[in-house]
Amino acid sequence: MNVENFLQLPITKDFTVVAGRNGLHKPVQNVEILDFEFSPDIQTVRETIFTPNSVVLSSLLFAKQKPEYLWNAVKSLIELGASALAYKPVIYEELPEEVIVYADEQNFPILRFGGDEFFEKIILETMAYAKTQDYSFFLDTIMRRIMEEEVTDEQIKFILQQINKPFEKYVFVANIQMQDHANSQWMQSLFQLEPLLKSGMICSYKKSLFIVMTHPSQQLQFEKLLNEWLTMYAISTESMTFGYSRCHVTLTELPIAVREAFYARIMAEIETAPICHYENLASDSLLIELHRKDATFAMDYVNSYLGPLFEEKIDPDLMQTAITYVVKQGNIKEVAVAHFCHPNTIRYRMSKIRQLVAPLENDYVFYERIAAAVKLYLLHSKTNVE
Repeated sequence: MNVENFLQLPITKDFTVVAGRNGLHKPVQNVEILDFEFSPDIQTVRETIFTPNSVVLSSLLFAKQKPEYLWNAVKSLIELGASALAYKPVIYEELPEEVIVYADEQNFPILRFGGDEFFEKIILETMAYAKTQDYSFFLDTIMRRIMEEEVTDEQIKFILQQINKPFEKYVFVANIQMQDHANSQWMQSLFQLEPLLKSGMICSYKKSLFIVMTHPSQQLQFEKLLNEWLTMYAISTESMTFGYSRCHVTLTELPIAVREAFYARIMAEIETAPICHYENLASDSLLIELHRKDATFAMDYVNSYLGPLFEEKIDPDLMQTAITYVVKQGNIKEVAVAHFCHPNTIRYRMSKIRQLVAPLENDYVFYERIAAAVKLYLLHSKTNVE
């Protein structure tokens, strides 16, 4: 976690940043209390007092009627590698201007308590959050391995043992992403569902979220259940895109289920649909497997077929038109609506595209080839987003 995460805890939500706002990215590994350590009357070994990457809590009692002690204390905390100072405004409501200026220059966050928060409770909540984050990082690392490596049955079994949760015979997976990738709050709202997943887990991967659930029966209506949970927690799905896997056997097919949900969500994005089920992808699943198994080969095909549209001198509207043409399954009127222009304009652009990429192909061959190339291009673009 970092200082910004620290400020998002329930107990610190009323804290304010009074200096060093540019240092909120600094890591937080501990929370410690400052009493009289920086009083000149106390002789101690500085290096043994505070550990690096700590948020230091203080009432600033050591500087009562001695504001000149504050600048030296901040300077010493910075030298010791502390990440921030949070003070309770009982001795000082406002800090001296020179302290604020110095902290801003050093990008050292100084935080003011919002009320009468107890030091001990702040420490406990921070450590509990950090422990949760460590486990989340562990799950995210496992998910990346499942997505990006070919794991064996034995490795799947070992992974499930590491997670240390009860897993049932069958697995169902949903992959979810918010259309506004910059907004990360939606992920936190979905983590509220975690207590309901007694035989599953929630973890992130490439700005998306996986919800994995296992169950004794293949007949589980996972999508319906998930929607009921989202409604129960008043989580809006209006701007979310969902991909759902088929039902698989947990011990041997967990990676397959995870990948199916991920690529179903990617195809939903490509088709500008809110939901996609892998079982409905038909021949698009062949393109997905081709790109997953050999992305270099797939992109060689894309570049060889669509290469003329990527050249600098070519109107960029042609590539966008080709993409929309495939997404709208060749419906000229729908393409025209999407591009806010007349259908004849789209027909003209498609004629130019055919002249550039396939002047001798008939309509059926042209659509088949451009659809495959465009979908592979979009798959590559969207799966490489970190």
